[in-house]
Amino acid sequence: MRNVMGKDLTIGLVVLCLLLVIPAAVSAISVSGAKYMGSIAPGGTDTQIITVGVGSDENPSDIAINVMGFGQNIDQTYTNILPADDLSPYSARSFIVIDNSTFHLEPGTTKTVKATITLPTNVGSGGRYAIIYVHALPGKGQFATTAINIPVLITVAGQTPTETGSITGLDVADVIAGQPIQIATTLKNTGNLHYYHTVNTVKLTDSNGNVIANTSTQPSVYAIIPGSTVRYTLQSAVKDLPVGTYTADSKVLLEDGTVLDEKTTTFAVKTNYVPPVTESNITLTPGSAGTLTSPDGRYSVSFPQGAVLGDAVVTLKPYSRDKLEAAPSNAKLGATCFEITGLTGLLSKDATVLVKFSGDDLAAAGGDASQLKLSYWDAAQNAWVILPTQVDAGSTTLTATTNHLSVWAVMVSSSSTTSGASAAAVPTKAPLPAVVSLSALIIAVIISCDLSRKRK
Repeated sequence: MRNVMGKDLTIGLVVLCLLLVIPAAVSAISVSGAKYMGSIAPGGTDTQIITVGVGSDENPSDIAINVMGFGQNIDQTYTNILPADDLSPYSARSFIVIDNSTFHLEPGTTKTVKATITLPTNVGSGGRYAIIYVHALPGKGQFATTAINIPVLITVAGQTPTETGSITGLDVADVIAGQPIQIATTLKNTGNLHYYHTVNTVKLTDSNGNVIANTSTQPSVYAIIPGSTVRYTLQSAVKDLPVGTYTADSKVLLEDGTVLDEKTTTFAVKTNYVPPVTESNITLTPGSAGTLTSPDGRYSVSFPQGAVLGDAVVTLKPYSRDKLEAAPSNAKLGATCFEITGLTGLLSKDATVLVKFSGDDLAAAGGDASQLKLSYWDAAQNAWVILPTQVDAGSTTLTATTNHLSVWAVMVSSSSTTSGASAAAVPTKAPLPAVVSLSALIIAVIISCDLSRKRK
């Protein structure tokens, strides 16, 4: 009976492992002719040849092609719109006919399809837009399919288009010491033709009109479609700023330098602002001590002799506060964060980390510097580790020791979490559902095998 149970358990676990490692069947397609841009006169016709293929190692696929409305997301990316929701006066959806809208493809084969575009004689001026949506239909044994949007951008020939735009929003995020200043400009295409390669420029000035920063986006790779509202986001890392009121001036320009629109707004710096840390590094060797210090002196990591077992390049660099994991329930994040990289494991001897906390860190603690702690993110335990921290309010410094190089943040907490000489991890998330499911499946297999053994 013991052998039978062992055999059943082995088979059950093998089946379980296969279920976990076998990927879901996916039908992947490829398309050539994946964009149409052309000028067509009123009453004129043009065609677009589209070749759809399925790789030799893919599944047999049933393909469907639909003509959809042309949508654009706030981040400028394109999306398709269902016919019932396609209410744009610039829609070309009803002008396009596909000669073969459904067909079957075996692995390694292709199919050529023709899209015919015919403009009515009274089409008007500007541009007309649609999406040709090519997708594989789910079939037997297929759990996912791929889809491709083919943008259709038509310029009505012989007409004078209108290229205009309006900045509908200009927002400067809360200014946080140690983080770039973030400026978001929202633009609506108020004309009747798309425009490519738009650029957003932002100038920051102080209360005396002195320019403190100039920054701009790269030319946009997306066309901005008439009626669409899109956003440009810039980060400006200016030098130290005192408390005060400042001005942001934003422009959106066409490729030839024509200004579509300009808007200004004011923003407040509520505590003395310092820019993000500049990346710096040090090469450590087992036989000597070393100190890694940021160029502005705000952060330092002192490594004792023997901290590493082999030569290692350790880097201190900025980290976006937006990317930080949530603080544990007994704490909250301050403003300061950074990253220390260079080792895949732990240090052999503890290093000393020193951080000058900012006015925003102190404000997060309600003005009580004793509440500030240094912490790091332990990816292995999926948790923050809040360290015992020495606070020097006079020099505005926080000091802690660690053998862990990771993402670091100033944390507001009334106590540190410790276990012996090292800080304990403070979980911020529940165990991953996949782990729970795996455990449940294994238990189910064992119970099944045990019942089988009892019957035998």
